[in-house]
Amino acid sequence: MARAVLETDRLTLREITPDDLPFLHRIFGDAECMQYYPRVKSFDETARWFQWLAFDSYASHGFGLWAVTDRQNGALLGDCGITLQETSRGLEPEIGYHLWRDHWGKGYAVEAAAACRDHATHSLGLARIVSIVRLDNIPSQRVAERVHRRRERFAKAGSPDGGLAEFYLYITENID
Repeated sequence: MARAVLETDRLTLREITPDDLPFLHRIFGDAECMQYYPRVKSFDETARWFQWLAFDSYASHGFGLWAVTDRQNGALLGDCGITLQETSRGLEPEIGYHLWRDHWGKGYAVEAAAACRDHATHSLGLARIVSIVRLDNIPSQRVAERVHRRRERFAKAGSPDGGLAEFYLYITENID
């Protein structure tokens, strides 16, 4: 049984299990869901992604990508969680989210990401948490704008030619 990490009004975020990988690959193998990534992932690439950003991260950091499920019926909707990602300040905790397209536009990403933000700042005691969003990813920008307090631009590796690409860095700092 996967451990529940967070609950919201409509969602439960729980640890991902290997049994979740076929559904999650549906997202990562879908061209529309991955339109803001360099390319879709094979099943093996998806499995490696979650090995690194979920299973290994749980063990190393106590957080990672979590399964986003419907609280009423337990249906898997996608993933959302906290991982360490490279920013202009080095490695920082970042909130990322991926939902199957049938669940877009229902407020699930904002609800899950806000729960992760609050968990990061209150329960984990992190002073700063970010979301990295491509400049052309308007749907993800709308989510991040509702979750974070401010936005900057920064460049990191990630352009198709191997050079630097510009991203928005949405930031919440816990200033207590």
